[in-house]
Amino acid sequence: MWLESHNHLYGITNNPYDTSRIPGGSSGTHAYLGVAQPPKAFAELMGDHGKRVWPVWEMAKWMLGLSSHTMAAIGLALVEMFQSSRPSPFVLQQKEELQAYLEDLLGTDGVLLYPSHPHIAPKHHHPLFTPFNFCYTGIFNILGLPVTQVPLGLSREGLPLGLQLVAGRLQDHLTLATALHLERACGGWREPATA
Repeated sequence: MWLESHNHLYGITNNPYDTSRIPGGSSGTHAYLGVAQPPKAFAELMGDHGKRVWPVWEMAKWMLGLSSHTMAAIGLALVEMFQSSRPSPFVLQQKEELQAYLEDLLGTDGVLLYPSHPHIAPKHHHPLFTPFNFCYTGIFNILGLPVTQVPLGLSREGLPLGLQLVAGRLQDHLTLATALHLERACGGWREPATA
């Protein structure tokens, strides 16, 4: 999970509750690190019209404030340059063991409540110093388990709080039903203006 995004039309994405912070959330782009390979190289996905981006050049442009990409995206493309194209047998074995354990634990009627992130929405660029916090969501992307993010209200700082609900394979209906119940019980999403 990388929590920042940027585009030419809207600029950097901000948390509507506090614009000095990132919005939070998850992304499957980190799910393939060391476990499964994407159909295209990430540097190709970053480029315009299938034109590959050169990550080292983008890093230089980023340092001068000229890149349209986030440091996280550039970093991922740099990691990909040096990563083996095949996941290691050890990593695959660990994935399969964890997947079997969770599927056995959750069965067809279990729901795991798990934090979405170890902290409330961090300030912009702070995730660069804690790059492995994406594991809170990335692990379930890798395992291919259904996950639903549920808003639970606001923190003392007025920032959104939430949990991710995880179920066994093909049990999406359980995470959705549980999310509806928890959202109603805990206050759910609130518009930034009313926070």
